Amino acid sequence: TAEFVVSQVNYTLLGQICNLWRNYADIQDSWDSVLSIVDWFFDNQDVLQPAAGPGQWNDPDMLIIGDFGLSMDQSRAQMALWAIMAAPLFMSNDLRTISSGARAILQNKIAIGISQDRLGIQGKRLIKEKSQIEVFWRPLAKGSSALVFFSRRSDMPYRYTTSLKELSYKTGVYEVYDVFSEQLLPQMKDSSEFVVSINPSGAVMWYVNPVAEWRKEAEPPRFSEKLIGPKFHQHANEVDAPLVL
Repeated sequence: TAEFVVSQVNYTLLGQICNLWRNYADIQDSWDSVLSIVDWFFDNQDVLQPAAGPGQWNDPDMLIIGDFGLSMDQSRAQMALWAIMAAPLFMSNDLRTISSGARAILQNKIAIGISQDRLGIQGKRLIKEKSQIEVFWRPLAKGSSALVFFSRRSDMPYRYTTSLKELSYKTGVYEVYDVFSEQLLPQMKDSSEFVVSINPSGAVMWYVNPVAEWRKEAEPPRFSEKLIGPKFHQHANEVDAPLVL
């Protein structure tokens, strides 16, 4: 088995001469392959994350969403983690036979927008719990950010409790949009605990925005209009959405 030693690469030079580079082994149509890539990239994030930026990108290889090896939960997890990694989103599926579920994931405008965020900063793994839950974070333009709650479990949905403060968010109030359920959640303070239910080998992805920041820019101050436009305007009035996902 080939070993990929991150310290043997001069990423400063690579960024000067390349726009895009493959770092690791070819992806296979399996969940194990996705996990091996995720492990390598985030185990080496202290070297890989600073190497990425506008015009110079780490490439963890293709999306295998819509092929044969992933469940829907695993497909959402790959899309979310690739977006956190600021990865190029190359599809590998047959468009003639793709399922509606896989198509919806690949066409999710917010997930694509997070991946293609113009700030161009690659995200990081923040937490790796003994419960096999991992939390990933990526800073985005205009003070926004993306969070991914990822489960490596294989038994049942896991209820993960935390707060934005525990994830190093500054003091304040935040608007949160669930990327895959397409729901705007109630505003939450950084100190407020919340519970996220994460399916086995699945992920929950959030787009997070400080209330003060988006109110400066949006008129009227409607988070869903600023973020996703008229198509999802109905979410702006869903004030009773639960904090337990």
